Amino acid sequence: MSEVNRSTASQAYAEKWEQLLSREETHYVPEKYQLGIVVDYLSQHDITYTTEGEVFCYPIDILGLKRNSTIAIELKSRNIGRGIEQATRNADFVDYSFLSVWKTNVTNDLIDQVSDLNIGLIGVDESVQIYSGPHQTDKQLCSRSSVIEVITDDV
Repeated sequence: MSEVNRSTASQAYAEKWEQLLSREETHYVPEKYQLGIVVDYLSQHDITYTTEGEVFCYPIDILGLKRNSTIAIELKSRNIGRGIEQATRNADFVDYSFLSVWKTNVTNDLIDQVSDLNIGLIGVDESVQIYSGPHQTDKQLCSRSSVIEVITDDV
């Protein structure tokens, strides 16, 4: 049986451990954590909301209502491109549609991309920051009263 040099093995282990700790890892944080922060923000701003609302069988993460204006918020932790598509689709049903992502995912490119569309961008960490506001949708495919009913029936 060969003899192991414990000092060299211990040193190699310590170096490997330091490399592991110093690596920047991206961790998936589920959207449900983002949801809690965003709905707290909505409550603080007197926005009535429902989660997991449906308009024409399309699920919308958050549907909100303030002063007769309807709001949709699509939450994304990953696959932001899909979130952009969904938030853009949601704009067909409400007055204002937002994409909400973790602040670590907000880049100048994303802000530019969203600003060319009819949606707003929200960044979330311990707080909520609105990076860009959406343009009001001129004509919704679903009546405002139907969307308001989805929100108020759940509250």
